[in-house]
Amino acid sequence: MKALLPVATGNEEIEFCALVDVLRRSCIDVTVASVEARDVVVLQQGLRIVPDAKLEQVADQTWDVIVMAGGVPGAMNLGASELLRSIIQRHHAGGGLLGAICLAPALVLRPAGVLEHVKKVTGNPLAIKTPDQIWPADAFTQLLGNAFDPDVRVCVDRDNNIVTSQTPGTAIEYALAIVEMLRGEKVASEISDYFLVKT
Repeated sequence: MKALLPVATGNEEIEFCALVDVLRRSCIDVTVASVEARDVVVLQQGLRIVPDAKLEQVADQTWDVIVMAGGVPGAMNLGASELLRSIIQRHHAGGGLLGAICLAPALVLRPAGVLEHVKKVTGNPLAIKTPDQIWPADAFTQLLGNAFDPDVRVCVDRDNNIVTSQTPGTAIEYALAIVEMLRGEKVASEISDYFLVKT
């Protein structure tokens, strides 16, 4: 099975690393693809990532899942990629699984138009603070409309094949939900038991 993990300057480290680690532990082949023309991508807290490819190099491939981390300005940078938006739209139209955490549901999935039929979705409901700017609580989740549920740490919409999650603290649960969708409950449980994570 194959997963595409787009990465951009400013993505959140814990969310990004949890996806790479958990999905690869479940024997899913993860390709990290930069949406920017960079050989090294610097994440929100300064972690430096060497992507496997640039997004345009893998744009025509097919995937079992496309998963995204959030972060500031990472989610904004993912959302600004027209190529990523078109890949997401094509993937969703074909019934492919999508995952987004933190600000990515509001800033990447919503603009791509793939949340129109979801009954429930989640994202980061907290105030966002950077050295340069502060956004009030729900500044981004209000973009998700009436489907937003602040009480759900990880929202699995099986009808629309979309998994959304809230914050870095839910990142492992989010990645495990992706694994369960693709590889089954047994594989996800083996990883969560090893991590001592209660899901």
